Amino acid sequence: MRTILITGGAGFVGSYVIEALLASNLYNIIVLVRTKTDLYRINKIIEKITLVNIDHITLAEIFTQHTIDGVIHLATHYSKKHHYEEIPSMLDTNILFGTQLIDLAVEYKIKFFINTGTFFEYSMMNNPICERTEKDPYNLYAATKIAMDSIVQYYAKASSTHFLTLKLATPYGYQDNQKLVSFLMKSAVNNQEVTLEKGEQEWDFIYVKDVASAYVKAVEFCLKTQKPHKEDIYIGTGKAYAIKDMVKLINKFANKDLITTSKPYDQDQIFLAYGNISKAKNLLQWLPVYSLENGLKETYQYYYEGIQ
Repeated sequence: MRTILITGGAGFVGSYVIEALLASNLYNIIVLVRTKTDLYRINKIIEKITLVNIDHITLAEIFTQHTIDGVIHLATHYSKKHHYEEIPSMLDTNILFGTQLIDLAVEYKIKFFINTGTFFEYSMMNNPICERTEKDPYNLYAATKIAMDSIVQYYAKASSTHFLTLKLATPYGYQDNQKLVSFLMKSAVNNQEVTLEKGEQEWDFIYVKDVASAYVKAVEFCLKTQKPHKEDIYIGTGKAYAIKDMVKLINKFANKDLITTSKPYDQDQIFLAYGNISKAKNLLQWLPVYSLENGLKETYQYYYEGIQ
């Protein structure tokens, strides 16, 4: 069996990626954690994976003690609008930690390194965006992801390691952090009224299980391909969905109009953001399978059953 090292495996997207990989029965999974890491998302599968606490062992020791075939790097410090105090942690997690991992991956001739980016790295002036769209980071978080792209480019030049960076649209699903969809779902199942902005923003929202399947396809691609690749690959649905239409669906599931859209907009709004998924389709043989309604319905059902 192939051994895959995963960072951020206890996080929202990471936990789904682990489950998707385990479902194939083809991989041994090593998950890097820290003493303070909350493992609630992966508690049910914890006996099927190997946890390594990097507060107690160096990254280099992990590579000497295990035969690692590939790395999936999902650990990140995300902040839509950062505070000054967050900058050291953001740079440490999003740039320094990733660079150290890549350096070791190249030194130990690891087969592949799958990095994680965001579509907010790109200019939204001309949609749909694609991998060749001009970079224009929306926030500091996106800027750190662009910085990692340059670092990946440097290491990829003289390496036999496959380097793929999956540029994610907006993932949603159950057990997410307190982001828009999870907030609305919890409000709806708890009969709490919420008033949002007008909700005309149209973004590419993708169900997290589809995101996880893209990582599985990326692993399969790297393992079967001989010539080293350095690729950026946009992962989304290829469609734009208005927030107000998502709200209608959530109200439909709740059978109540608990969420309304009438507030004026704040500044710095992105009103249209979606991408072309042709490269993911052609290179990885991947397509999303969940419609917006089905993904939201499954998410709502999870939160609804949680209060019963």
